[in-house]
Amino acid sequence: MPDRNRTQLIYAITLSTLLLGGMVIIGLKQAPSNNSGAITPMVFRADPTEPLQATGMDDPAGLDGAPVTATVGKLVSVAPESARLTPIVTPTIPLVRLRTNTPTPVSIIVSTQERSWVYYHGLLMYVRADAFSPLPMANFPRPANDSGRGLDWFPTTSQTGAVVDRFVPELVAMKIRWLVVLQGMNDWDLTANDYLIDRLNAVGIQVVMRIDRQVGEMDWQRLGWIVAHYRERGVRYFQLFNEPNVSDEWTTDAPHTPEQFVSYWIEGAQVIVANGGLPGFSPTSPGSDNSDLAFFKAALEDLKRQGRFDLVNQMWISVHNYGTFDRGSGAQDGFFRYHAYDSIVNKVFGASLPIIITEGGTGDAEQMADMIAPMYQFVAKEREPYLLAFAPWLIGNTAGGGHDPRWEGSAWFAGTLNQAQPRKVVEEAKGQ
Repeated sequence: MPDRNRTQLIYAITLSTLLLGGMVIIGLKQAPSNNSGAITPMVFRADPTEPLQATGMDDPAGLDGAPVTATVGKLVSVAPESARLTPIVTPTIPLVRLRTNTPTPVSIIVSTQERSWVYYHGLLMYVRADAFSPLPMANFPRPANDSGRGLDWFPTTSQTGAVVDRFVPELVAMKIRWLVVLQGMNDWDLTANDYLIDRLNAVGIQVVMRIDRQVGEMDWQRLGWIVAHYRERGVRYFQLFNEPNVSDEWTTDAPHTPEQFVSYWIEGAQVIVANGGLPGFSPTSPGSDNSDLAFFKAALEDLKRQGRFDLVNQMWISVHNYGTFDRGSGAQDGFFRYHAYDSIVNKVFGASLPIIITEGGTGDAEQMADMIAPMYQFVAKEREPYLLAFAPWLIGNTAGGGHDPRWEGSAWFAGTLNQAQPRKVVEEAKGQ
């Protein structure tokens, strides 16, 4: 009889052990683990377009009471489309609910604005959006051995490899450190500047990319792709629109007011910022009646009225300063026209913003031969901290595939590619 009781006891213990082991194995299979084998009870992946609420716990408050809500204020930049993933909630282990070190759920609220034009996957720049607090000048990239000497490239949205190979060494010989490049938005233009940008990066020249579109609506998705594509290649400066105070630069019917221009510029600048670029506020065409300054001031005031400091705080000012080099008479005309623009920026916002002269000079290559030396000497040795670069118009026209005869007189290299002849201004630039 004792042997029979002993046998029944051993059988009961064995059966209980097997049942308990089976329950533990079932519970572990329901809980996923990370690569190290540790159990992962909950995983979150933030979606920039929708609020997220942690779930999956019996007691959402954990041990500390009510859930905590963390609100992220107005975002200047958001994650790319590829990061928009829905929350993933994994089941907890059903056998034992741990009551120590339980994480408190957090509700994350982010921008609900749909941004179908975000393509950039790199680090983003965050700035204040509620007040004027511009990025420090040091945050605006400059080339090594920066002298402020720039130049405009050809007035075409693409060039052959032969053109690039012929004239990039000329830029180096002239000690050019900044180059304004025209970027088209047609299908055949999207990657046409890849080889050029790669060659410029190789010789340490900073690129300012001007988007070739008139003021008005445009394909914002395409703009976003272009900015992200060239941001990945190191381009940071993007100029949107050109001379909005000139009716020919618009695609819409008149009147062409500063306020209308600002509405379009805001749309595009948002795309540039979200894709990692620094937006350039469009240059006005200088006029003897100072109408360009009036248009510029009204546009800045409207931008301020709308409170778009998220854009203002990381933008730069594009200026056209056509004219001669005359340091007298208050020095606010011709080459020194940028002083007037900086004065307006200070009146509207209370401090300077970075300025890049993206067109300038006399518009005539022969006349520029007598002025390029003092102009380049000034930007190299005497320019103000807010003036990043001076890029006069224009390295060439026909030699780079240009077909508009108006620009041939401005070209520093005249003629076709096979017969391109440097004008005297090239020799003067190389001698500095």
